[in-house]
Amino acid sequence: MKKTLPGLILVLVLLLCACGPAAAEAVPAEDTAWHFTTCADLTEDALSAFREASEELTGADYEPVALLAKQQDVYCILCRATVEAPGAEPSYTLVYVGENGIQNIWDLWIEDHSMPKQAAEEERKIDLSVLLSDLAGVQSAEAQVAADLEALAGDEMAAFITGKYAEIWDNPDYRLYIDGKDDPSELPLSGKHAFVVLGFELENGEMREELKSRCDAAANAAKAFPDSILVCSGGATGENNPEAHTEAGLMKDYLVRNCGIEENRILTDESAMSTLENALNTFTILKEQGIETITVVTSSYHQRRANFLYETLAEIIRETEGVSISVAGNYSCEAQPPEYLKGSNDARIALTQVGEMLSRLLPGR
Repeated sequence: MKKTLPGLILVLVLLLCACGPAAAEAVPAEDTAWHFTTCADLTEDALSAFREASEELTGADYEPVALLAKQQDVYCILCRATVEAPGAEPSYTLVYVGENGIQNIWDLWIEDHSMPKQAAEEERKIDLSVLLSDLAGVQSAEAQVAADLEALAGDEMAAFITGKYAEIWDNPDYRLYIDGKDDPSELPLSGKHAFVVLGFELENGEMREELKSRCDAAANAAKAFPDSILVCSGGATGENNPEAHTEAGLMKDYLVRNCGIEENRILTDESAMSTLENALNTFTILKEQGIETITVVTSSYHQRRANFLYETLAEIIRETEGVSISVAGNYSCEAQPPEYLKGSNDARIALTQVGEMLSRLLPGR
């Protein structure tokens, strides 16, 4: 069922009223309370705050649509977000911005189940997108996820995604292997193996230190397994890049010149512009090379999302093509996350990207 924008805004205001910290107050509130707008027009101060903070928002194009609420100098802005991927459909996101930039992001999947309680005869249709939404915690609890799984009984993909999400984000003992702290020779590898090295946005057409650290980590791991190959993934990113240098091209050059890795061991994907595209593009290369197991190499704060996407894609390919490429482990350079990825935002972005993956590869599920 399609929703008009005014109706969508009303839905989001109702959600805020149900979930916000002071939404139930109908009388003038203290300075720390949320003040909900009676007119959704974007004010110049809200737009100014959004423009300053929007540089932190990566992986999608964000178009501010309406101002829903304000708390002191923090604005709650409804944005139309389109993931930076071919054929991506827009969704709606609440972006909180203030003097310190992005405060929080709630990715809202606009489905019938997100609406206020409907007539009893309108049953809630459960599919994989609903499950992803409830895992993201938009308006759910553990009981709702359990109900989704009961409705999706027999769907192996639903069970896999839920279990993998719990293993990666709800498990305090989830193991990250960190370069410089862990011996790469201890990685649990077997078979014909590849280290998949994920790119990082370029600055003035050149590698940043964090991307070099990812390459250093990949080189240390690859040297411990000389029969393995490396697949570098990343397109022409960043502003002021007139020669259209690609992350993958620069990574390969760095690995050869600075790390001593043989050039014939390195394959590249020079078109990926997001973690989702990293996964989709590199799996094409991995299948062509007959790879059996992989280790994803990235920054420590990005590792969980990357592994969640790669492991889900591996399961989809196993189910649809009968090709088995397993994610054997992870290896990271240690790095601090940007503000917009702190808290639960990384998991929510991962679920959004998995949703896009499913819509491409398993339409109708």
